[in-house]
Amino acid sequence: MKILERIKKHGLSETIKNIQNQLSAVKNYKSGGSKGAKLLSPVGYEKVFEDRFDTPLNKDEWRLQEPWGWFHPNGGNPVQYYDKDGKYTYVSPDGLVLETRKDPITVKKSELPDWQQNPDLPEEFTIDWRVSCVTTKKTFQYGWYSLEVKLPVGQGLWPAFWLSGDETWPPEIDIFEGYSLVDKYYSKEKLFGKKKDWVIQPNLHYGNVDQGTKDQYLAYDCPVFESTDRFVQYVLHWTEDFIKIYYDGVLVFETYNKNILSDYNQKMYIIINNGIYSECSHIDESAMIVKNLQVYQKTN
Repeated sequence: MKILERIKKHGLSETIKNIQNQLSAVKNYKSGGSKGAKLLSPVGYEKVFEDRFDTPLNKDEWRLQEPWGWFHPNGGNPVQYYDKDGKYTYVSPDGLVLETRKDPITVKKSELPDWQQNPDLPEEFTIDWRVSCVTTKKTFQYGWYSLEVKLPVGQGLWPAFWLSGDETWPPEIDIFEGYSLVDKYYSKEKLFGKKKDWVIQPNLHYGNVDQGTKDQYLAYDCPVFESTDRFVQYVLHWTEDFIKIYYDGVLVFETYNKNILSDYNQKMYIIINNGIYSECSHIDESAMIVKNLQVYQKTN
């Protein structure tokens, strides 16, 4: 049972806080959302990075793929590759558009760089889906991160706004990951009183893969009202002492766990992507739109 597992991992007090935060998200969802209310950065913070996505993407600041490559080997069965040439990643009057398209590409392993020739990959393979992903070339640590997002419409989608370690993975901070009408999540929709299109979750990944201590916080489902029809603000407040995440002006997640926070002692890069969830029985082409990315850090 997840509640008992959470209590064991994070303690009773923090588990209760996050259940209360989840219920606040549900209340906000049922009451029609926060009507576009936006949180401001804390007093004593200054802006260190901003992109309103109202001009063409600055390639000196952004990559159109992950730093480690343009597709994930996925155990020898890659299902999506990044739109590294910007065919489906572009700025519109509404903001930065991140599309997913069924656009198969055939790859010969022998033509890949040596470091990318994963032994699990066949000699020739086809990747069906091209997905949009942008990552900052600059890295950041503690601060206030804000992005406005209009989620895509469709099934089998996996968009996210997150941070990943510059030196190692983990750490990872998932400000949000979204799963749209994914088969294994579909039954959960009744929790919120009516069918909705999205399961939206904050989460943390920490520990060490090589040492066998890799773990995750255990995500909480936090609904967002009309998340595909309007721009919603998603916020991370990250300090040495806590990590807090807000959706639509509402605190939805927090941790003060020193053992977890000690893993977040390196700079991280920002990732915004509109991916697919390959375990879903049906996947739609889609477009996610984002604007007004801001990073603030505490002044000395």
